[in-house]
Amino acid sequence: MGSIKVVVIGESGGVPLAGGATSCYLVEAEGHSILLDIGSGAISLLQRIRPFDSIDDIIISHFHSDHVADAGVAIYSRLISMQLGRSVRPLHFHAPEKRDLEMPPYSHATAIDEGIDERIGPFSVSYMRTRHPVTCLAVKLSCGGRSVVYTADGAFSDSLASFSASADILIAECSFYPGTGNAGAGHMDAYDVARLAGCASPGILVVSHLPVYGDRDEIAGYVKSRWNGNVLLARQFMEIEA
Repeated sequence: MGSIKVVVIGESGGVPLAGGATSCYLVEAEGHSILLDIGSGAISLLQRIRPFDSIDDIIISHFHSDHVADAGVAIYSRLISMQLGRSVRPLHFHAPEKRDLEMPPYSHATAIDEGIDERIGPFSVSYMRTRHPVTCLAVKLSCGGRSVVYTADGAFSDSLASFSASADILIAECSFYPGTGNAGAGHMDAYDVARLAGCASPGILVVSHLPVYGDRDEIAGYVKSRWNGNVLLARQFMEIEA
């Protein structure tokens, strides 16, 4: 059985903290790398640990800026690398819409949606729509008997719990402190995340898409008090392997 590694690049929701980034996660298995979302500041931080030329595939969950802000920068990075004659392939975006993600020959895009399964390198990838004001897709990546589920943005739902069931690594958004959430906003608070973990029983729960105010450790403490599992609060460059 193989392993999957997740590296947190950006963990903030809405706006990056100073020196940080919004949503971006590097997923690696069998020598292949995928980025889940590419929010504000993501490319700058990613280059501290990986050359951006090593990334070919980027999955975009939805088109809110804190999840897609660095997409244009990514395309220009590939343009420069290709014009310099470096051995790189065009960027391949996987997104709910192609929008401005295609700039041949430097990038191309594949439209994704709930019910669509695809193969990206060694990964089997599936999607489901979340409860969010715009079309947003949760993502499941499986490889070698291991799986990562990324909730992206969305309020708690039974379907999200089913989609996340038994994931080895579950990256769950937590936009609000306990008791301050609003399902109508299309996000979860700490109470919802604990409820999701209780239903899905992941091997490792990574709580991310965090508020940019208050003491984030309160979120982790609250979830741990209500779910007796392995809870990690996402931090920049944190590595999680399963």
